[in-house]
Amino acid sequence: MLRAVLTIFIIAFGIMSLISMLTAVDGIKEALYSNFASVGSNTFSISNKDQLAGMSRRGVQVKENRSIRYAEAEAFKKRFETQAISSVSFVAAGDAVAQYQSIKTSPKTEVFGADENYVVISGLILNEGRNFLAQDILNAHKVAIIGDALKNDLFGSASAVGKYMQLNNQKYLVIGTLQKKGSSFGSSQDDMVMIPVTAAQEQFISADVSYDINVQVKEINHLDASINDATGLLRVIRKLNLNQDNNFFITKSDSMADTLVQTINIVRIFAFFIGFITLLGASVGLTNIMLVSVKERTREIGVRKALGATFIKIRNQFLWESVVITQIGGFFGIVFGIILGNVVAHFISGSFIIPWLWIITGVILCIVVGIFAGLGPAIKAAKLDPIESLRYE
Repeated sequence: MLRAVLTIFIIAFGIMSLISMLTAVDGIKEALYSNFASVGSNTFSISNKDQLAGMSRRGVQVKENRSIRYAEAEAFKKRFETQAISSVSFVAAGDAVAQYQSIKTSPKTEVFGADENYVVISGLILNEGRNFLAQDILNAHKVAIIGDALKNDLFGSASAVGKYMQLNNQKYLVIGTLQKKGSSFGSSQDDMVMIPVTAAQEQFISADVSYDINVQVKEINHLDASINDATGLLRVIRKLNLNQDNNFFITKSDSMADTLVQTINIVRIFAFFIGFITLLGASVGLTNIMLVSVKERTREIGVRKALGATFIKIRNQFLWESVVITQIGGFFGIVFGIILGNVVAHFISGSFIIPWLWIITGVILCIVVGIFAGLGPAIKAAKLDPIESLRYE
């Protein structure tokens, strides 16, 4: 019993390693698609640097072009409004301090300068209050929309709308709060503050700031045509000659998701091999234990053969024992693997999933491991001479 239990734990650990890593990776993948789906596949963004290169080639310096100035972004927005909705934004600060009365956050609050279209195009949903108005942007009103986590930190369960908060000692009236969004790869939208882009220019502007333009077309069928039109318009606005390359990058939202998923798939391949190697080690341990079992039960084998047991019956007896042990271990490994994998996925902003494909794979692998580990010892047991076996002490 002790030997069987130890073997079950070995198999369970191997399957748990495999299932947990693959479950965590799939959970992150599902959350990633969900996050980009909320933005919409009919959107694209314009920036002075290649966002896809930054996601797919870690360690490689991302090419940056001349900054997109506010005047250029606004000119694009006005001239493109007949085709699509556009928003102009920039990251004003990543280490701001937010304060309400005596409650103050650590310097980690991210501040976005945005216009009246940013909330809609970014797939954000207001929990209470209102969005920015065109007058807020035009007159640089000191108003703010805050994320769910920041609202809870500063105002608790009470409503934040209509109250004044401070950003780096500058007063802002809270006009809206956002629904909980969660974080993605270490970046949380629930801790951020959005203020009018013009107000952000007054308080946080720096010399090298580059503005981002997000565009949402009315129909997804017109997405590629709109991207071509946007490229031509921005080339004119940035005064590029015909022989000059684009000094900006246009990225579709679904392209960003696909690029990240490709990276995750590479991680999944490595996770599979690591789990498989762990399982291979467990099969070696099972083979060793089955060989010990054959040796200890030599007299039992002799008695069975003397009573008429055939080669196949003896072989199948030990083979089935090996497979049953691996299946029991596999069951516990799958259960704990799903739990552990989803816990890991939760802490790195993944979603909860039940990986049916990996469950079936785990069951099949347990059968293969049981046959692989038990076949040699089973054949050895079946080949034992009955007379020598009965004499074995």
